[in-house]
Amino acid sequence: MDNFTERRLASNYRTLLFRRNASDQEIFGFECMDGWSDLIEGSLQLIQRYVGLASDVKITQVKEKFGLLRIYQRGGEEKVCQVLDICELVSSCVCELCGKSGNLTMSDGWILARCDKHGDSSHMELVESQSADERYIGSYVRSVDSILSFFGADAVRWVQQESIALGGKRPCEILGTEDGCQAVYKLLKRLEHGVGV
Repeated sequence: MDNFTERRLASNYRTLLFRRNASDQEIFGFECMDGWSDLIEGSLQLIQRYVGLASDVKITQVKEKFGLLRIYQRGGEEKVCQVLDICELVSSCVCELCGKSGNLTMSDGWILARCDKHGDSSHMELVESQSADERYIGSYVRSVDSILSFFGADAVRWVQQESIALGGKRPCEILGTEDGCQAVYKLLKRLEHGVGV
């Protein structure tokens, strides 16, 4: 991950990423590409919202593994685990290099989460660093928060199921875009008010 993005995340979520007496010079060491930075930020925002600043939750590692974004934590309750599970599922549909819609692909024995442009491991051109997409992050946080509130313990299962109301797609397939997040949010609001799909 690029230094600017890493420093921004470390600064904004210091209480989740570092022990209390950590020096300002310590770095966290995100072990993934920049394409997932907005997804990481949305997930950390939700966790911070759920546990507050006086938290015993610590994020111990953030990395790519088998083409998915894995965020490991110590402490916390079921809701924190659900946020991280949903994030992992959504990462399979987001290009790890540029953050655009993508899917899992196999290249030279490696599982990669890539868009069409960055589809194979030989296409590793530098992707220009971008600032955080606050609109997407806000939509993602709102949508995942609604999913967790509406479905409770079944939230992760629901995110993996095809939905006729979402054009036959699974929610995790469309939560990687702002429009997808808005579609999921609108669907949940309709369900909340008893409007049939």
